[in-house]
Amino acid sequence: MEIRVLKYFLTVAREGNITRAAELLHITQPTLSRQLMQLEDELGAVLFIRGKRKMVLTEEGMVLKRRAEEIIILSEKAELEVGSQSHDISGEIAIGCGVTEATQTMGKLIKKFSEIYPHVSFRIRNGNSDFILENIDNGLLDIGVVLEPVELEKLNFIHFNAEEKWGILMKKNASLAKKEYITSKDLIDLPLIASARSEAQTIFSNWYGTGYENLSFCATSDLTTTAAILVKNDVGYAVVVEGSICDAASDELCFRPLYPSLNSHSLFVWKKYQSFSLTVTKFIDFISKEIKKL
Repeated sequence: MEIRVLKYFLTVAREGNITRAAELLHITQPTLSRQLMQLEDELGAVLFIRGKRKMVLTEEGMVLKRRAEEIIILSEKAELEVGSQSHDISGEIAIGCGVTEATQTMGKLIKKFSEIYPHVSFRIRNGNSDFILENIDNGLLDIGVVLEPVELEKLNFIHFNAEEKWGILMKKNASLAKKEYITSKDLIDLPLIASARSEAQTIFSNWYGTGYENLSFCATSDLTTTAAILVKNDVGYAVVVEGSICDAASDELCFRPLYPSLNSHSLFVWKKYQSFSLTVTKFIDFISKEIKKL
């Protein structure tokens, strides 16, 4: 499979129309059709359901789309890294992060690094810690900011000093909003929205103790922004870290910490034994030094 043909395939998948895709790619429709058929022959699979006006991906096509996007990202990343070796500090750094207190700190450090090295750009991907670690392992991200607990065997890491405080995100008109903090007894019979991460569920379970299995969980969410939408629509009360609600909160919502307090730390992580571009190496060194100053 050639990178060029994968780009053709992704364009058709995105547009859903081979004529429009051919126009965007500046090739003829018969040429594009032939390339797609050759790709299907090579893979031994039908990638599109061909309708009169629209082409829809088959199940096999959806699998290839996901992998093709990863291959294109890795290909472009390799070109940028190889090119940056023979120039000044420049190119792209791919960072994965959720929204936590540490993310606020990372934003300030990226700004500071950009002032020193103005030719460096950043590609930010958002997701929970599991998503970030998977993409680091697959080479799609250089660096991540993740919330403990995580498996660290394959990673180099540095702790952020600031603690991430756990609590409950709720509507301001909820009766619990009158309290300064939330105890385990306050959560009995409430519809709760938990983190989709099993590790986060475990630390909350350990905090709660006996009776955790009797709590009522109505939903799980990867990101606090999604959990906040559910809270706004009266689905339930979300278990979140305070630093994650900066963009999720509104005039309708408020955060109350757990008591006894439950705290986690965020980590700045990158893959062990990984060969990085000069630019990424400079950034890791810079962040490592700056975090120690905080």
